[in-house]
Amino acid sequence: MPLISENDEEEFILGIGVPVSTTIEKMKELSAKLKGEFEIKIKNEATKDIITKKINIKQVLVMPESYGTYYDVISSAELDTALDAVVISLDLLTEILIIFDGKLIRNASRNLTNASLFVLSNKISLALEEQTGYIVNPHSILQSIRDNKEQVQISGKSYDISEIKKYYIRQISTEIVNILIDLIRNLPLDAEIEYFILAGEALDIFWTEIEILILENNLVGDIDLSRIIKVEDPSFSNAIGFEKMVKKKINSGEK
Repeated sequence: MPLISENDEEEFILGIGVPVSTTIEKMKELSAKLKGEFEIKIKNEATKDIITKKINIKQVLVMPESYGTYYDVISSAELDTALDAVVISLDLLTEILIIFDGKLIRNASRNLTNASLFVLSNKISLALEEQTGYIVNPHSILQSIRDNKEQVQISGKSYDISEIKKYYIRQISTEIVNILIDLIRNLPLDAEIEYFILAGEALDIFWTEIEILILENNLVGDIDLSRIIKVEDPSFSNAIGFEKMVKKKINSGEK
């Protein structure tokens, strides 16, 4: 959520991402509520110092979260035209965003509740409960899964999760790509997705399986791997894209 200062350091333009399932009405409502004068506290994590500052948010740019990644890729490639693309953002919740003919296609975009990093953690915790006899909270093993580790600690003992993790990564990746295929069917018959852009904090966990499934289902022609983009900064690409959008808005003088 970039907060970018304009000429006066006390006046800001805010860029914020919301789930693609958020209605346009809710986005407008959020934008209106976030405009105005606020008092905020800022903590320096290094020194632990806290300062209180009054700011004036003059404008609020609200867009679906994954559009930030799309904009970041477009800007980095310095392209003059919009790309027909799919963004798969692999986080605690997975989001699929489809941009066609330069426009976000809402009926072909979706937040997934059954295929995500948290679902992976939940499935592994249930498997571990059966294996160990202990109750395993998904949140207690989430960091180990985020770090792509093969071992987790439960009641002071170490357990290998490599095989069950591999199994559920394949299962969840299949679910994601199956949903993607269904969503693409909402596009015009002659539509062809140019790029598949993958991002999110769980990118390194799901990347290989999803790439294989995209190829196996012939979603890219001539097995062109250059059309499957793994972003360089998957955890922050959404925020980076929003920062670029806000800066462009400032530089263009848009109101």
